Amino acid sequence: MKHLFFFFLFSVGLYSLNAQCDFAINEVDDFDSTHSVVTKAINIGYMIPSNFQTADGYKMIEEAKAMFTFSQNDTLNAFFLVLGLAEREFLTIEEGFSVILKVESLKDTVDLGKDVPKVDPADDTKGSDLIGLYTVPDRGNFDKNTNMRLYTLTCLVPLDHVFTLSYAGIEKIRINYKNSRHTITLNKDQQASIKKAVQCVAEAMKLFPIKP
Repeated sequence: MKHLFFFFLFSVGLYSLNAQCDFAINEVDDFDSTHSVVTKAINIGYMIPSNFQTADGYKMIEEAKAMFTFSQNDTLNAFFLVLGLAEREFLTIEEGFSVILKVESLKDTVDLGKDVPKVDPADDTKGSDLIGLYTVPDRGNFDKNTNMRLYTLTCLVPLDHVFTLSYAGIEKIRINYKNSRHTITLNKDQQASIKKAVQCVAEAMKLFPIKP
């Protein structure tokens, strides 16, 4: 599965914010009946220089890409956020809650009832929440097109967090490597694209619109 995610992160077309739900994969495997739903990759963060030098200077690449996925069979029934990014050094991700999302507070974005007042976006009390995601270990792979190591981080997303990510934008993503860390900042369009991707996958699995 990891190699499949790697291929789609760095090979397929990009997800369009204004498009209808458009998946890289939405199929049931003929052999083990696994139903896989995978969105197209979404560029997140900034454009950064790679380690690959051309006559015009260093080749520019996206800081990171993201996909939202779901897999279902007799033994697996789970949502995943898959992140792909390039690093200049050899780093390792250990098993555990190595990826942390800073997201908009739900009470600031969704009407949760009269007992939880919604905060105006201009209000100084508007806050954020932190979500830790359980992450599969990864040591990266060298990429000759960038002269950097490409990392594919597969993060398990519990159902309650699927609801959160369907309505609240991801403002930043913190990746905690064993001896280093990397923070990715998302602009408003990127936040909206990921929200749409989460909604599309949840809708494909008959879980959207969903209520808290």
